[in-house]
Amino acid sequence: MDYKEFIRESIAKNDAEVREGLLEEKRRKIQELSKNNGLPKLFKKKTFDNYNSNNNLRAFNTTKEFVNNFPNSKGLLLTGTVGTGKTHLASAITNALTEELYSVYFGNVVDIMSFIKSTYSGNSILTEDEAIKLMTESVDLLVIDDLGKENSTENTLVLLYQIINRLYENEKPVIITTNYNAADLSKKLGERGRAMVSRISNMCTPIVLNGEDWRLKK
Repeated sequence: MDYKEFIRESIAKNDAEVREGLLEEKRRKIQELSKNNGLPKLFKKKTFDNYNSNNNLRAFNTTKEFVNNFPNSKGLLLTGTVGTGKTHLASAITNALTEELYSVYFGNVVDIMSFIKSTYSGNSILTEDEAIKLMTESVDLLVIDDLGKENSTENTLVLLYQIINRLYENEKPVIITTNYNAADLSKKLGERGRAMVSRISNMCTPIVLNGEDWRLKK
């Protein structure tokens, strides 16, 4: 082997080791994100045991049934006015499934968009598509809290549609909480939102929660 060939092989070997190192770091990062369910500290205390089901017994029973049947569960669309316990039940599902060693990613739309857009940084080891795959393929369940509450830009709607569409095509369940019913949510999100809500309606069982705002009442 002449000197030039030796140099070329050394460079190729070094490049391969660097690529493998980056891939291993990427795999580690995805595994780490899959285990960290994104649930805020306040919501980690929300369980089925400390949920007041007086006004929403059907919602309580349906969400518990979702956990009992998981992963063979149809998604849930939890709707109702502010303070009726939608996020509590979504958090209870997240906590219960995490205890059973399933991977769950919980976030509102702002959290989800921030995570995806963090991949635009030159320092990110994940691409936008890999971030979306993490939420739609790598984790066992995606929970989207307060859909429709955010001020949705065209870019946000495009990314949300990609997420919902991939879940729809992969036949994976999703938990969504919102203050709007399907018709009002469709109007709020506009034309692209209508296609997204159409898929959500097909993927999820709608559950309406009733009652007063428990935070104000408390």
